[in-house]
Amino acid sequence: MYSTEVDIQHDCQSVICQLQSIEKTQAILEVIDSCSVFSSLPDLERFKRGVLRRERLQSTGIGHGVAIAHGKILGLKEVHIALGISREGIEYGSSDGMPVHLLFVIASSPSIQMEYLGSLSSILRSVRTEEMRAHLLDMHLRKTDEACRRFFSMMSEQRFVWFCKDSQ
Repeated sequence: MYSTEVDIQHDCQSVICQLQSIEKTQAILEVIDSCSVFSSLPDLERFKRGVLRRERLQSTGIGHGVAIAHGKILGLKEVHIALGISREGIEYGSSDGMPVHLLFVIASSPSIQMEYLGSLSSILRSVRTEEMRAHLLDMHLRKTDEACRRFFSMMSEQRFVWFCKDSQ
Protein backbone atom coordinates (compact mmCIF):
# COMPACT_ATOMS: atom_id res chain seq x y z
CA MET A 1 0.00 0.00 0.00
CA TYR A 2 2.61 2.58 0.98
CA SER A 3 6.25 2.97 0.14
CA THR A 4 8.91 3.83 2.70
CA GLU A 5 8.00 7.52 2.66
CA VAL A 6 4.77 8.92 4.02
CA ASP A 7 2.56 10.24 1.25
CA ILE A 8 1.13 13.24 3.04
CA GLN A 9 -0.87 14.17 -0.04
CA HIS A 10 -2.73 10.86 0.27
CA ASP A 11 -6.48 11.32 0.18
CA CYS A 12 -8.00 10.98 3.65
CA GLN A 13 -11.04 9.31 2.09
CA SER A 14 -8.93 6.34 1.02
CA VAL A 15 -8.14 5.26 4.60
CA ILE A 16 -10.61 7.14 6.82
CA CYS A 17 -14.40 7.19 6.59
CA GLN A 18 -17.21 8.50 8.72
CA LEU A 19 -19.60 5.66 9.44
CA GLN A 20 -23.37 5.86 9.11
CA SER A 21 -23.98 2.27 10.25
CA ILE A 22 -24.65 1.59 13.91
CA GLU A 23 -24.68 -2.22 13.59
CA LYS A 24 -21.41 -4.16 13.65
CA THR A 25 -21.62 -6.17 10.42
CA GLN A 26 -22.84 -3.23 8.38
CA ALA A 27 -20.17 -0.94 9.88
CA ILE A 28 -17.37 -3.37 8.97
CA LEU A 29 -18.68 -3.68 5.41
CA GLU A 30 -19.05 0.10 5.20
CA VAL A 31 -15.37 0.62 6.10
CA ILE A 32 -14.28 -1.97 3.53
CA ASP A 33 -16.53 -0.53 0.80
CA SER A 34 -15.89 3.15 1.58
CA CYS A 35 -12.12 3.16 2.02
CA SER A 36 -10.47 2.71 -1.36
CA VAL A 37 -7.33 1.30 0.27
CA PHE A 38 -9.12 -2.07 0.01
CA SER A 39 -10.13 -1.71 -3.65
CA SER A 40 -6.91 -3.35 -4.86
CA LEU A 41 -7.33 -6.52 -2.81
CA PRO A 42 -7.10 -9.69 -4.94
CA ASP A 43 -10.52 -10.98 -3.80
CA LEU A 44 -12.53 -8.32 -1.96
CA GLU A 45 -15.59 -10.53 -1.38
CA ARG A 46 -13.46 -13.30 0.13
CA PHE A 47 -11.79 -10.73 2.39
CA LYS A 48 -15.19 -9.47 3.58
CA ARG A 49 -16.34 -13.02 4.33
CA GLY A 50 -13.11 -13.70 6.23
CA VAL A 51 -13.41 -10.59 8.38
CA LEU A 52 -17.04 -11.36 9.23
CA ARG A 53 -16.23 -15.03 9.91
CA ARG A 54 -13.45 -13.96 12.30
CA GLU A 55 -15.85 -11.55 14.01
CA ARG A 56 -18.38 -14.34 14.58
CA LEU A 57 -15.73 -16.36 16.43
CA GLN A 58 -15.06 -13.57 18.91
CA SER A 59 -15.68 -9.85 18.94
CA THR A 60 -12.68 -7.73 18.00
CA GLY A 61 -14.01 -4.89 20.15
CA ILE A 62 -11.11 -4.30 22.56
CA GLY A 63 -12.84 -1.75 24.78
CA HIS A 64 -12.65 2.03 25.26
CA GLY A 65 -14.67 2.50 22.07
CA VAL A 66 -12.14 0.73 19.81
CA ALA A 67 -12.42 -2.36 17.58
CA ILE A 68 -9.81 -3.88 15.27
CA ALA A 69 -11.51 -6.14 12.74
CA HIS A 70 -9.13 -8.13 10.58
CA GLY A 71 -8.89 -10.73 7.90
CA LYS A 72 -6.30 -12.59 5.86
CA ILE A 73 -6.14 -12.83 2.10
CA LEU A 74 -3.49 -14.48 -0.03
CA GLY A 75 -1.38 -12.40 -2.35
CA LEU A 76 -0.86 -9.23 -0.31
CA LYS A 77 2.67 -7.91 -0.01
CA GLU A 78 1.76 -5.15 2.46
CA VAL A 79 -0.74 -4.66 5.27
CA HIS A 80 -3.76 -2.50 4.39
CA ILE A 81 -5.48 -0.58 7.20
CA ALA A 82 -8.49 1.74 7.27
CA LEU A 83 -10.32 3.54 10.05
CA GLY A 84 -14.07 4.01 10.30
CA ILE A 85 -15.15 6.73 12.71
CA SER A 86 -18.59 6.66 14.34
CA ARG A 87 -19.62 9.62 16.47
CA GLU A 88 -22.85 7.85 17.48
CA GLY A 89 -21.20 4.53 18.28
CA ILE A 90 -21.68 0.98 17.03
CA GLU A 91 -23.20 -1.81 19.08
CA TYR A 92 -20.26 -4.18 18.78
CA GLY A 93 -20.24 -6.69 21.64
CA SER A 94 -16.98 -5.29 23.00
CA SER A 95 -15.36 -6.70 26.11
CA ASP A 96 -16.41 -3.63 28.15
CA GLY A 97 -19.94 -3.52 26.71
CA MET A 98 -19.43 0.02 25.40
CA PRO A 99 -20.20 1.08 21.81
CA VAL A 100 -17.34 1.33 19.31
CA HIS A 101 -16.43 4.74 17.90
CA LEU A 102 -13.11 3.82 16.22
CA LEU A 103 -13.29 0.80 13.92
CA PHE A 104 -9.98 -0.22 12.38
CA VAL A 105 -10.07 -2.84 9.62
CA ILE A 106 -6.85 -4.64 8.70
CA ALA A 107 -6.17 -6.77 5.62
CA SER A 108 -3.03 -8.89 5.59
CA SER A 109 -1.68 -12.13 4.21
CA PRO A 110 -0.36 -15.16 6.09
CA SER A 111 2.98 -14.53 4.38
CA ILE A 112 3.39 -11.13 6.08
CA GLN A 113 2.47 -12.14 9.62
CA MET A 114 5.29 -10.12 11.24
CA GLU A 115 4.17 -6.94 9.46
CA TYR A 116 0.58 -7.60 10.54
CA LEU A 117 1.63 -8.09 14.16
CA GLY A 118 3.71 -4.90 14.03
CA SER A 119 0.74 -2.94 12.68
CA LEU A 120 -1.60 -4.38 15.28
CA SER A 121 0.87 -3.59 18.05
CA SER A 122 1.24 0.01 16.84
CA ILE A 123 -2.51 0.53 16.73
CA LEU A 124 -2.91 -0.92 20.22
CA ARG A 125 -0.15 1.34 21.56
CA SER A 126 -1.63 4.44 19.99
CA VAL A 127 -5.27 3.94 21.08
CA ARG A 128 -4.54 3.16 24.70
CA THR A 129 -4.54 6.88 25.60
CA GLU A 130 -7.74 8.89 25.85
CA GLU A 131 -6.00 11.79 24.11
CA MET A 132 -5.25 9.73 21.01
CA ARG A 133 -8.74 8.22 20.90
CA ALA A 134 -10.24 11.73 21.12
CA HIS A 135 -7.91 12.96 18.36
CA LEU A 136 -8.93 10.12 16.06
CA LEU A 137 -12.63 10.50 16.86
CA ASP A 138 -12.46 14.19 15.94
CA MET A 139 -10.86 13.47 12.56
CA HIS A 140 -14.25 13.58 10.86
CA LEU A 141 -14.75 17.14 12.09
CA ARG A 142 -11.38 18.25 10.73
CA LYS A 143 -11.11 16.62 7.32
CA THR A 144 -8.80 19.33 6.11
CA ASP A 145 -5.47 18.89 4.40
CA GLU A 146 -3.70 20.00 7.58
CA ALA A 147 -5.61 17.55 9.79
CA CYS A 148 -4.91 14.80 7.28
CA ARG A 149 -1.18 15.67 7.21
CA ARG A 150 -1.01 15.62 11.01
CA PHE A 151 -2.77 12.25 11.11
CA PHE A 152 -0.40 10.68 8.59
CA SER A 153 2.59 12.25 10.34
CA MET A 154 1.44 10.87 13.68
CA MET A 155 0.98 7.43 12.16
CA SER A 156 4.47 7.64 10.67
CA GLU A 157 5.99 8.55 14.03
CA GLN A 158 4.22 5.57 15.57
CA ARG A 159 6.17 3.50 13.02
CA PHE A 160 3.11 1.85 11.54
CA VAL A 161 4.36 -0.83 9.18
CA TRP A 162 2.17 0.46 6.36
CA PHE A 163 3.99 3.81 6.47
CA CYS A 164 7.54 2.78 7.38
CA LYS A 165 7.88 -0.81 6.27
CA ASP A 166 11.63 -0.61 5.55
CA SER A 167 12.51 1.11 8.81
CA GLN A 168 11.28 -1.68 11.07
